[in-house]
Amino acid sequence: MGLTWNSASRYIELARQPIEEEIYVGPLLFAIASSKGRPAGDVATHLVIESLKKYDRWDDDIGPSDLTTVLERAIHSANESIQRKIEAQPEPAGMGADLVALLWSGTLGVFANIGDTQAYVVRQTESGAAELIWTTESHAHGMAATASVPESPERIPSFLDGQSEGHVPDLVTLSLCADDRILLCTSGLSAVVPHTLLMEILSGPGGSAEAADRLEALAVEHGGPDNIALVVIEFVDFELHREEYTFID
Repeated sequence: MGLTWNSASRYIELARQPIEEEIYVGPLLFAIASSKGRPAGDVATHLVIESLKKYDRWDDDIGPSDLTTVLERAIHSANESIQRKIEAQPEPAGMGADLVALLWSGTLGVFANIGDTQAYVVRQTESGAAELIWTTESHAHGMAATASVPESPERIPSFLDGQSEGHVPDLVTLSLCADDRILLCTSGLSAVVPHTLLMEILSGPGGSAEAADRLEALAVEHGGPDNIALVVIEFVDFELHREEYTFID
């Protein structure tokens, strides 16, 4: 079965100027970089996304089994771009960015996470119930879906800051299915909205745009203290959605 996707991204500025989050949606790669108020945050997030974009391309020599290697290489390149910037202009020393990303091909996806960003997958089971799949190992610990916002996860101190050691992202490989709904977001959403509500919206009626609108509204209603950036991605059967192909809101 071949897959294609549709997506919707949203951004709300609540806490900081200049904008310190950057979203990228491409054919094979989805990513959010967030600086969380670090020095020169807008520069850091832009450097990260510009580095990652170079790896968002079709290549006959790269198959699904190579996705982890490609994404690791892309993140390493992003970290190096921050390092070069700091070496050229020491003033923004201390800059850095959290990152959540998905790289996919065929029916396989690789999720990467470093910092306080989050990724969720909601999948319909054979019984018709919705299942929440954790895609970032560090965050999955202690994050059972409950009726209230969990006390954890603890904040992840690592982020892309140009250092050569100590910042290894979570990399999780997952087989993708038609009707999977995926959410990439900053902590401005995930830290304030209960995971049961996230799951309810992602598994509910309507498309990715409707889900993104509802998630955006919920983050504001729950008093999100930080900027909110999110991308909702829905994978669908290509043959059933051939006329729409890939579309973005």
